[in-house]
Amino acid sequence: MGVLLDGYDQLVDKLQTITGLRVFDDPRNINPPCVLVEAPTFVMQSNVIAELQFNVKLIGLGPGNYTALKNLLDQADLIRAAKIGLKDGRPTVTTVGAQDFSSYDLTISTKIAP
Repeated sequence: MGVLLDGYDQLVDKLQTITGLRVFDDPRNINPPCVLVEAPTFVMQSNVIAELQFNVKLIGLGPGNYTALKNLLDQADLIRAAKIGLKDGRPTVTTVGAQDFSSYDLTISTKIAP
């Protein structure tokens, strides 16, 4: 396995250790409420050190009412408390099948080296 794939797998593994989060790495399998880890972008700082930027979708249940917002912010706070490089979050809507779910696009940044 390569270093970049290891970095992806490490983030998924870290997120899966957070109690209360259901984490998916394949969009075909998601079942809200959940977290979906999408493909990272990366910048090589040298031939061996890379910074990975992950778009992580935090997908809630139901419409964008206060209850959904509260649950999404509580889950985002669990990720923040895990100290794994949460940079920012942007509210959005995610469509699964024909249903819209309130969600947040989170950016998580990590550095990896072999």
